[in-house]
Amino acid sequence: MKYTWGMPGASAQYDAARQQLCSEEMDLRDHIERVAESRRALPPGPVVRDYEFFDGAKRLKLSELFEEGKPFLAMYHVMYWPEENEFCPMCSMWADSWNGVAPHVGQRANIVLASLAPPERLKSWAQRRGWDRIRLLADADDSFAEDTGAQHGKGKPISTALVFEKTPEGVRHRYTAHPEFDDGSWRGIDQLCATWPMFDLLPSGRDEWHPTNDTV
Repeated sequence: MKYTWGMPGASAQYDAARQQLCSEEMDLRDHIERVAESRRALPPGPVVRDYEFFDGAKRLKLSELFEEGKPFLAMYHVMYWPEENEFCPMCSMWADSWNGVAPHVGQRANIVLASLAPPERLKSWAQRRGWDRIRLLADADDSFAEDTGAQHGKGKPISTALVFEKTPEGVRHRYTAHPEFDDGSWRGIDQLCATWPMFDLLPSGRDEWHPTNDTV
């Protein structure tokens, strides 16, 4: 099947440019798939401590977050500052996206949002944002955030995406990603949030846009 890229009246110049762009998009697809394959091929990480979290008032261990038949856990750690009334707007936008896809991801893997925020603060913020489709966890102490890089020193949170695997030896770390790369750029986890790819479709691109908490 050959798709039509333009609309009636499109110029030959547009059609040629769009066909060239299609070739570049297929190259990008292939590169993304190669990177994903390399990510999956990472050697198993270490067995980690059985960290504890609060699921509401209930205290749970990391190993208890895995449902039967689902050995993988995807976690986004939301930035929180005790002295602030609101959570990080960028993290909140990412969490909005995770909340939306949680029922789909949940068919194959465990998916959660976590934060250093106290359980009641996290619950209140989740209600404001409408996070009603994903499990919410409050860290029981600073150890998990410090060990995973989700906090760099007391009171200095870092947005973090993590993957763990439950094995017979215990829970193993498989992957960690932060927005900032070693070169100082800030697109390390953009694929995990639909907002940025949507903006990339527009002629205006991303521009200088930055999320705020006023949108909900």
